[in-house]
Amino acid sequence: MQKILIVHNHYRIPGGEDVVAENEAKLLTDHGHKVIRYIRDNASVKGKMSMLFSMFFSLRTYRDIRRMIRREGIDIVHVHNTLFLISPAVYYAAAAEHVPVVQTMHNFRLICPAATFYRDRHVCEDCIKYGYGCALKGRCYRNSLLQTAAVLLMNFIHLHSGIYKKINFICLTEFNRDKLLLLNRRKQLIDPGKIRIKPNFTQPAKTVRIDNKEEPYYLVLGRIEALKGSSLIAKAFAKNGHRLIFAGDGEQKAALEHYIDRKGIDNIECRGQLSHEEAMELLAGAKALIAAPQWYETFGMTVIEAYSMGVPVIAADFGNPGSLVRDGITGLLFKNTVKGLNAAIELFETMDRDKLSDNAFWEFERRYSPEINYKELLDIYNGLR
Repeated sequence: MQKILIVHNHYRIPGGEDVVAENEAKLLTDHGHKVIRYIRDNASVKGKMSMLFSMFFSLRTYRDIRRMIRREGIDIVHVHNTLFLISPAVYYAAAAEHVPVVQTMHNFRLICPAATFYRDRHVCEDCIKYGYGCALKGRCYRNSLLQTAAVLLMNFIHLHSGIYKKINFICLTEFNRDKLLLLNRRKQLIDPGKIRIKPNFTQPAKTVRIDNKEEPYYLVLGRIEALKGSSLIAKAFAKNGHRLIFAGDGEQKAALEHYIDRKGIDNIECRGQLSHEEAMELLAGAKALIAAPQWYETFGMTVIEAYSMGVPVIAADFGNPGSLVRDGITGLLFKNTVKGLNAAIELFETMDRDKLSDNAFWEFERRYSPEINYKELLDIYNGLR
């Protein structure tokens, strides 16, 4: 069995990347691999300047990784995040020891300093079209000219050093692969032959396709904020009259509740932040999950969680959540407008929901279950070059 070194840098605020890194480590361990973790945490550092110096090349990381590879007899180094403390030094350390590296791309930071392709409440690809001066002008990383410049310089140095040509990439979707390949638009900085597609996975649902005693409802699950299209969804359901539940918290929650009260809307409800177990139970009883992101997102975990319960998804034909929906088979796609969403709801109400549900569950078993994901990951590992 291969010995895998999992490398991950936690941000100050925990997020989905942490969950994915740990889930994959556990998946490998459960299948008999020896997994060693190299974890660092940005929360342990005081002062921005310390992190800015570390992000370019961490000697500590370089030494630690080389020592661990030798001591543990590591076969593969699998990296999830390097910002800030780990730094790209991990790649050079693995190369020095002649051990292949796999980098899972959880965001768009190699192409966009903000990592999101989103600025001033709209999708932004100005850096691709007009150059990275746009990012400096917009102070796109944490609204800081200095930090934005540091991220740009870090990317430039290491991309042009040639180290990224030696790395094997895992992109979560074809959409993400296409965005990553934009790095090669003027000069080949990464090897297209070393990019593989492997989505995230979720555990099988404990409760699948339950008959909920509540009045039938559609569900929005996650943060209530502009990025998630919460306002667009609320306006659509205020017009169509179907029951809708928001489960989550966020910057627009108070404004959404005020809108519901002011308009006297009785078919939209905010349940607030729920435990994961409560949220999954609510999801299992929904007619469909609604997703209307205003940015590309990097995957769409709620989509595959819905599929694991046989719940169809109605998603904007935009970015990654939309790319996970097979239109008319596992759910519906819609133009990302109020009118477009309402047209999709009207069509959904005429469709065979049980068939959509069966298709959604089959899609989970075919693409997003732990066993399928392990086979795909092992295939990637075995094909490293």
